[in-house]
Amino acid sequence: MIPSYAGRNVEVPKPILSVNQQSNITAQGTVVDVSGEPVIGATVKVKGTAQGTITDINGEFSIQIPLNATLEISYIGYTTQLTKVTKAGKLKITLKEDTKVLDEVIVVGYGTTSTRKNTASLATVDNEKVKEVPFSDMGSALQGRVAGIIVQQGSAEPGQNGASISIRGNGTPLYVIDGFVVTQARFMQLNKADIESMTVLKDAASTAVYGMNAGNGVVVVTTKQGKVGKLSVDYQANFAFNSPSYPAERMDAYEYATAINKLNQSLGQGINSFKSPEEMAEIAANVGSYTNWEKELLRNQTPQSEHTVSISGGDEKIKFFTSLNYLSQSGITKSDCLSYDRYNYRSNVSAHFDKIGLTMGMNVNGTLTDEDYPNASAYTIYSRLKDRNPFERPYNEDGTISNQFDNPALILDSPGEIVLRTVYNQLAVNLKWDLPWVKGLSIGMDGNYNIESQDRKDWIEKAPYYDADGNVTLQDPADISMSRSSYQNHRYDFNVRIDYKNTFAEKHNVQATLVHNRQYYHGNNLSAGSNTFYTTAIQQIQKGDASSITASNGEGEQASMGYVGRLRYDYDNRYMVEFSGRYDGSDCFPKDNRFGFFPSVSAGWALSEENFFTPIKELGIFDYFKLRGSYGEIGINGAKHDDYAYMSTYNYNSNAYVIDGKLVNSITPGATPSINMTWYTRKKYDIGFDFATLNNKLEGSFDWFYETTKGYLSAPLYEYTDPIGYSLPLEVSEAEDRSEGLDGFVKYSDKIGQVEFSAGFNFTWYHSIAAKTNEDKVTLSNPYTRKQGYLYGYLGTGYVGTQFYTNPQDILNNPKRIKSQDLRPGDLWFADVNGDGKIDGQDQRKYGHDATPRFVFGFDLSASWKGLSVLANIQGTGRRQIYMSEIAMGKEGERRLDFAYQLDTWSPTNTDADFPRAGNTSLNENNNYSSSDFWARDANYIRLKSLTISYDFKHSVLRKEAWLRNLTLFASGVNLFAIGPSVKYSDPESGNFDNYAYPMMRTYSIGFQLGF
Repeated sequence: MIPSYAGRNVEVPKPILSVNQQSNITAQGTVVDVSGEPVIGATVKVKGTAQGTITDINGEFSIQIPLNATLEISYIGYTTQLTKVTKAGKLKITLKEDTKVLDEVIVVGYGTTSTRKNTASLATVDNEKVKEVPFSDMGSALQGRVAGIIVQQGSAEPGQNGASISIRGNGTPLYVIDGFVVTQARFMQLNKADIESMTVLKDAASTAVYGMNAGNGVVVVTTKQGKVGKLSVDYQANFAFNSPSYPAERMDAYEYATAINKLNQSLGQGINSFKSPEEMAEIAANVGSYTNWEKELLRNQTPQSEHTVSISGGDEKIKFFTSLNYLSQSGITKSDCLSYDRYNYRSNVSAHFDKIGLTMGMNVNGTLTDEDYPNASAYTIYSRLKDRNPFERPYNEDGTISNQFDNPALILDSPGEIVLRTVYNQLAVNLKWDLPWVKGLSIGMDGNYNIESQDRKDWIEKAPYYDADGNVTLQDPADISMSRSSYQNHRYDFNVRIDYKNTFAEKHNVQATLVHNRQYYHGNNLSAGSNTFYTTAIQQIQKGDASSITASNGEGEQASMGYVGRLRYDYDNRYMVEFSGRYDGSDCFPKDNRFGFFPSVSAGWALSEENFFTPIKELGIFDYFKLRGSYGEIGINGAKHDDYAYMSTYNYNSNAYVIDGKLVNSITPGATPSINMTWYTRKKYDIGFDFATLNNKLEGSFDWFYETTKGYLSAPLYEYTDPIGYSLPLEVSEAEDRSEGLDGFVKYSDKIGQVEFSAGFNFTWYHSIAAKTNEDKVTLSNPYTRKQGYLYGYLGTGYVGTQFYTNPQDILNNPKRIKSQDLRPGDLWFADVNGDGKIDGQDQRKYGHDATPRFVFGFDLSASWKGLSVLANIQGTGRRQIYMSEIAMGKEGERRLDFAYQLDTWSPTNTDADFPRAGNTSLNENNNYSSSDFWARDANYIRLKSLTISYDFKHSVLRKEAWLRNLTLFASGVNLFAIGPSVKYSDPESGNFDNYAYPMMRTYSIGFQLGF
């Protein structure tokens, strides 16, 4: 295979003329790989100097060197070769693939490590595999690719991505980009092409350096830096379109009429009470003439595009990397009232002063987003769209908006809109000084200042609508409103650090780090509004009714500081131990509870480096095998930074009283101060092993983890009532949660002829239990419905063992739910769990599996041959369930009968139905819709999450075009195919079956990469 230039910055040192020109000779040669293909862009340099060159498109080089010099030939992904040149002539150098994956640098908190040296539980993300995939956010890019990560995609609405990220089932993790803590929004909006590396830190040993904020795990990202070499320019374009992935099939007019006839018959209104047989025949003959609400208001597909251009280069003294990125998405509605545009920029520059060992860096980056939404939420719009039936119409025959009740067209076509502009900018600088008089000792400083602001306008105005006779209804001016809101948040971070790294007697490796960190945050917000607009030409607050103008503002701040320490020792990369910790404090806690120490310890033993392991290596069983374990205490900052709940606060109430006929304001006490509040404490235990076998072709890692969490803040309502009419203060409770699980991965990589391929599998499994809760004594006394002692992840509490009554004898001869009346075959029959001859609340139990999966997995597959590459990711979950809501059940009857799956009701000829006999809450005293395990529906799935096919024309067609470094065309897709029991209800990742949320999307794209 001919290596591609794509995404690589080849180091090209400046040639240095030899002092003794008379002893120089010309060394020429060709660099090839093991299959004989030329290696383009390999670095050829004289060992110990900066004199060098690179190979051309044929793998050839020519260089003037001193006689008897040693050439050092290197290329990314290959083992460096050394060749001594004793005479002029042609050389042929074969590079072998580098299998030393154990020594690849891994970025962690406040430092780096490698698989060989690592004693903690962490995982790395191969960003090269997702940069061509049309993901609009980084959360989706992680799904199914990393052991320990659980991602759920809740929505595909542009600008409102619903992806949630969890590490080992915990809450929102901490995000760190280029050494500084950022919000989840900043991580989600990262440009994929800017990422150099990404590491997920999972246990205490890897996260303790982040103290009280790291209990849920940490995602560490580093962005690309300039590299020594000639100027390189890269451009990537991605053009995509989105369409709903698995929308529930809607009833057509005939199916809807059939469903309502059945419903009315069950309710005693007779046969064909909604539509007569003659009307049913007419509907069947002209079913296409009735309204398809999706076809009327939604597009089949919506466009998306992304463009990235980057420039990088530099020399030994100054290096730079600069990029610009633009993402555009449109909404699925025909009215084109939804759009999202995002602009990212980044500039990383570093300078090195080799004479004094000083390195300076500056990073300037930012994001601007422009968002335009209709003046109602996606839930409002899609709920109204789904609940309309085929006999209703959004528009009149003349194209005007109809006066249909809850007509979504009235929102989509209205002049009202919600417009947001958000701007984020960051400036970061860093200094590192390698002290020349102490080997391995360096001191450094870095600082960050970022500011985020947003301006939002909500203009609420509806379009005019008409009845069938053309009579118009205009919006009442009193209902037209305008509001403006804005916020500005800024933050700075400052770190001072000392690092020491050295090796003694060639085998004793010591590494130490000390860091002092300070952080400060300040935010403020302002909002104002008015209503009653008699003119809509000028959309400004002061143009509304002056008496309706309102305004408010808020302000908050928070400061924290910490001292970080890490000490690592290993003997010959065989025995490893590391101590790390952070003394951390935050002013969102009272003085006596403000600071805490979060320590950790980890150790590793590389058995494969022992002499007794040699026979195992020789048998090819293991090339590398290491055991490791860790323990530590980490914090979870559960307090709201801007609340200062330990301080007395007051509420200012406008127009609270009338005194002497005038409105006056008042001040009332705020929440009762919580004087003992502090962070939650999470203890983490981890045992794992790393291995490589089959000549390093198969590698993997597995971990068992156990965690306990204490210190939850809660008001002691389980002990006291509110004695003075105010809520009781928060306090540290005795509640405790416990969690344990397994995660890991295996990956096989090989080459057959000119075909390179790899296959990887990763998984995460966990369960957690409420070991001790804050429930009151009465609740605790019921072992079946209390939370204490139960595994989290059950779906609900209700009746269990549910089945259908199939004949009158079932009803007459068995216990019935006490409140139920007029039961018939096809109604739900609940189990008499306690055997007392009746079915009531004492028979209710916990049941089911929560919609949040406790087991997730992913397969990564890749292959390449002569410039053609294929990348695929398959992702899925284990057992999970979704409880059908009242809407999906059709509990309300006629108004909620929307989907074809709701037609599958019980009858004597359809006894294995999805639904009981047609009905609503008035039928049999709501027997069928009472909480029970019947409505828990399996929602586990497996899906082809992404697929990319690409071809690098530089491989053959454009091989001789020296000016061109890369030209790759690709086609890609997301959410292409899914298998699971819930796809008939909605997309398998949905959290419910209502289909009221903005639809999940299937994405197809084409694009190209160009480098020169």
